[in-house]
Amino acid sequence: MSSTIHFRIDDETKRLAMQAAERVKLSLTELMRQRAVELADEERRHQSHEHDIWLEQQITQAFERHDSGSGEYISHDEATSHMDKLRERAQQGKL
Repeated sequence: MSSTIHFRIDDETKRLAMQAAERVKLSLTELMRQRAVELADEERRHQSHEHDIWLEQQITQAFERHDSGSGEYISHDEATSHMDKLRERAQQGKL
């Protein structure tokens, strides 16, 4: 699936951008597509890094609760029941 991006820029910016594209033997559209892909890749790395930090914090907190004896443990059946209820709420759009 592909999308189209439309945006306005001033004439001088367009002229200079077209010259830059010509210098690297690309059309302005191709160059802008490459830049958009680079931005998306950068954002993926950023989001992945944030998730890694969050996950590490969650794991550290879980071990701290375990080590201090304040962890709360439930049986497999309780966990399954809880997940079934959450799944049902999600299917109903209530999450």
